Amino acid sequence: MLEKIDQPFILTIFGASGNLAEIKIFPTLYELKMKRMFPKDFYVVGYARSPLSQEEFRNFVGKSIKAHYRGKVNEKILSAFLSHVHYVSGKYNNENDFKRYRKFLATLTPNKKMTNICYFAVPPLVFKDIIRNLGETGKSPNEDIRLVLEKPFGDNASSARDLFHFVSRYFNEDQVYLLDHYLGKAVVQSILALRQSNRILNLMMKGAEVANIQITAFEDVGVEERIGYFERVGTLKDMIQSHLLQVLALITMSIPVTGSDASLHREKYSILSAIKFSRSKRNIVLGQYESYKKIKGVPKSSKTDTFAALRLFIDRQSWYRVPIYIRSGKKLHEKHTYMVIELKKHEFQPASQPPNRVILEFFPEEKLTIKLVNKHGRTERYQDVATSDTIACEGDSCLPEHGVLLMDVICGRKKHFLSFPEVIATWELTDGIVKYSKRNNVKVEIYKDNSKGPKSQENITKTDGFEWFDIH
Repeated sequence: MLEKIDQPFILTIFGASGNLAEIKIFPTLYELKMKRMFPKDFYVVGYARSPLSQEEFRNFVGKSIKAHYRGKVNEKILSAFLSHVHYVSGKYNNENDFKRYRKFLATLTPNKKMTNICYFAVPPLVFKDIIRNLGETGKSPNEDIRLVLEKPFGDNASSARDLFHFVSRYFNEDQVYLLDHYLGKAVVQSILALRQSNRILNLMMKGAEVANIQITAFEDVGVEERIGYFERVGTLKDMIQSHLLQVLALITMSIPVTGSDASLHREKYSILSAIKFSRSKRNIVLGQYESYKKIKGVPKSSKTDTFAALRLFIDRQSWYRVPIYIRSGKKLHEKHTYMVIELKKHEFQPASQPPNRVILEFFPEEKLTIKLVNKHGRTERYQDVATSDTIACEGDSCLPEHGVLLMDVICGRKKHFLSFPEVIATWELTDGIVKYSKRNNVKVEIYKDNSKGPKSQENITKTDGFEWFDIH
């Protein structure tokens, strides 16, 4: 049963004429309306530089929703949703435009107490302009305003700290929601619930019982239209720095005793700040798919990584000497995301016998599998005995990732968002890896399109006598 929001709210989408709003946010809002999750009083206000009329903007929103659902929409519900949609044209760095925007909100909701949610669907370059102008034009210190900033949060530790200090000038930390859409995935949100509710599973996943942890995130498509952004960052910063390290933290952190958002963030930070990269070429592999340099706008001398594999450790007694292997890449042979927790064997077990594994799949299926080992009859042959079940959301209760997280913002929940200390900790780790790879000329290995990626990735696990576990 999905919850219904009672508190009236205004959702302002800065960058409302952009790609993120068009592809993700508007279709998500339509779905929330279709599932009757919104109160009677809600307003969606688009703010962008494009000089659009109210009618033109509503047509734009309607077309984006129809394109997402391939024309299969309920026209009555769509029309009802669009009646709540409004538009303000203005610059992000102009305080007078923000004063005009504030006046528009006042005329839209006279004498009504509203939660004011501001979604930053804009490039990080203009975050500060919007933050400053929202702060300078605020109605009162008691205004119920919530800022939703979507990843990336800076491009290194220094810029992340700078963003934190800047936003703190105008807003309290509890008013800022740092959104990583990965944390809206049902399977990611299941990690902590599974550990909290199943003592036997949590005991298996303790550092003393784990031989290694592997996280794989493969994509079968290339960079495509994201080239302007991707050429600046690469896979290490785009995928590993936030998405995959967040997943790792949820698996390895201590379970919070209390259910507060703050306690969860403290436990995640404790792990993220303890992850270490030992400076050695055997602990890193970078790659680039063969056709990458043929994309318009990519320099022929580009060394941007479209594949990255790392060997990491957690500097905690509870995870002492447990290697963590993370790999992610584009234009590979399949689209597949999964985590493998390989358990230790008994000392007397033969090397040829496969280990027990806990496997959490994110895509294309969302399921948990526990692989045990059994010996059949009088033969010397061992086989896996697997127990597995879906942990995917099913039926009408399912929501897209952005829908799950938007509902959390409206309800004032921060559990599935990031904290600035977490962001800074992961950037400090990533900065050190980037600096090491540049200073030591870590080779960016070219791999064929639609292949399994750089061959040298196998060396990452062989260092400890292990192998990557490929589900297929």
